[in-house]
Amino acid sequence: MALTSTRADHHATTTVRCNTGGVAGTDLTRGERVLRRWIIALAALAGVMLILVMAVVLYWLRFVLPTEPDPFTRGPWVANVSPTSARIAWQVDPEQAVQVRATGPDGRTITARDGRLTGLAPGTRYGWVADTAGTARAFGSVTTPPLAAGAPVRFIILGDYGVGGEDQYAVARVSAAQGPAFTVSTGDNVYLAAAPVLFDQTIFRPMRPLLAQGPLLGVVGDHDTLWKGGKPLADLFGWPGGGDRSVQRYGRVAFITLGVDGDASDLPFLRRALAATADADARWVIIHRPPDPGNPVLPVVRAAGAAAVLSGHNHRYERRTVNGVLCLTVGTGGAPRSDGDEFTPESPDAVVSLAEFGSLRTDYAAGTIRYAFIDAGGKVRDRFRTPVAP
Repeated sequence: MALTSTRADHHATTTVRCNTGGVAGTDLTRGERVLRRWIIALAALAGVMLILVMAVVLYWLRFVLPTEPDPFTRGPWVANVSPTSARIAWQVDPEQAVQVRATGPDGRTITARDGRLTGLAPGTRYGWVADTAGTARAFGSVTTPPLAAGAPVRFIILGDYGVGGEDQYAVARVSAAQGPAFTVSTGDNVYLAAAPVLFDQTIFRPMRPLLAQGPLLGVVGDHDTLWKGGKPLADLFGWPGGGDRSVQRYGRVAFITLGVDGDASDLPFLRRALAATADADARWVIIHRPPDPGNPVLPVVRAAGAAAVLSGHNHRYERRTVNGVLCLTVGTGGAPRSDGDEFTPESPDAVVSLAEFGSLRTDYAAGTIRYAFIDAGGKVRDRFRTPVAP
């Protein structure tokens, strides 16, 4: 009797131990054990991959991507150019050495001294870079004026642009894409007044790609003159006469500026300027406000055979013929238009009148001038050509 009882107790104890082991989960099937190994291996692989990705990202941020801000607080821009030289100007912060180098079609490297490139060939396009610590941080191009009569020249005309808005940025991009040798301003370069504290926001930042390709010629507008008569602006870009009455040349083409308005008081200067530029292949007269019929300047311009009168002020592009003179209004550089047409009216004598942002690409070659008004989206909205009067 005692033996039977002991076996029964032993059997019960064994059963309890087996049940306890099952609850702990140690009795896995072969498939479950294989699956668990795969999960552990995949988790370890994911961890290794995460570490590798983080290492690549850190390497990219530390050694590949630029880690320093743009050192140039203004420009660089092409300040002036002659048939054999050019000057690149800039402002840099913190103060550090800047080296400018240019490369011409012959593959020769030309190193600037204090931003001045010398020994250039006339009528030649050079690409330039400005570097700090041996690394190029800015770039552009410069085209020297040709000496040969009738040689081709391309430039951009625009005005009423200095606000620093997206429309101005767009016009500058499209204008720079045309590869001009220089740009001509018809005035109102800074809104609401041409105070130096506004120059970077309204001119140098938005216009950087355009000013890096050639100098800015032009005239002051009525907004510009609200600050010291526009003299700080004119001095900055090297416009003679304070941006009012002046003669500005690019090789064999010339621009005679009369300031904000053209009237009878301008006639003595205009006649002298036209006589002094009689050797030019083509001449344009710039008056910020478009001339009305009967303006006394127009008969003198027509008699001298000047190509056209260029203006801004009205925030439109217009092509007109006034008293026998081609008058082109290009006040479309980015300054906003008013609601309706109160301040941007369409001229009744306009052959073409467009309330669009854009610039006027101008190509002179061999006695012919081709014009193309290109809007801020890159679309040509007006194009025509005119002969140059002999």
